[in-house]
Amino acid sequence: MIKHHIIGICVLVAGVLFASEITNNGYLSVNYDFAGRVVYLDGDSIGVTPIKNYPIKPAEYSVSLFSSDTIEDKYWRLSSGSIGSRLSGLWDLTKVGVATQRIEIKSNQVSEINFSLKKINQAPNKIKFGAVCCFGTGFTVAFLLGVLVANLAR
Repeated sequence: MIKHHIIGICVLVAGVLFASEITNNGYLSVNYDFAGRVVYLDGDSIGVTPIKNYPIKPAEYSVSLFSSDTIEDKYWRLSSGSIGSRLSGLWDLTKVGVATQRIEIKSNQVSEINFSLKKINQAPNKIKFGAVCCFGTGFTVAFLLGVLVANLAR
């Protein structure tokens, strides 16, 4: 009789622990302008967009539309090769940055990430514009200093 009560209590405790494990999960939803894009959670593929209510333990994660292999390849192109290859790798890495987001998953809550193809494709243009402005400003300052020095030398 006591054995049955102990077994019953053990089953009850196991059921409570199992149920609390289920309810402690959070959920991740990932949207993208176009369906069918592979989504990576901390480097591991978890499915294709759209992903709705993917159960996951509460923690902070990195969600990306680029695989770790792709990122490593782009970084390798940036760190070696011709200047054209390096610039191409830099532009591609800006896309990776926009297509990768950190998210905190909370217990019993749905956390949602939205990726935009337009924003991803615009990322290199913003960096290029900043570089042109920087070089242009530097050239302008150097030119004005040259004019000033030339006039002072007269």
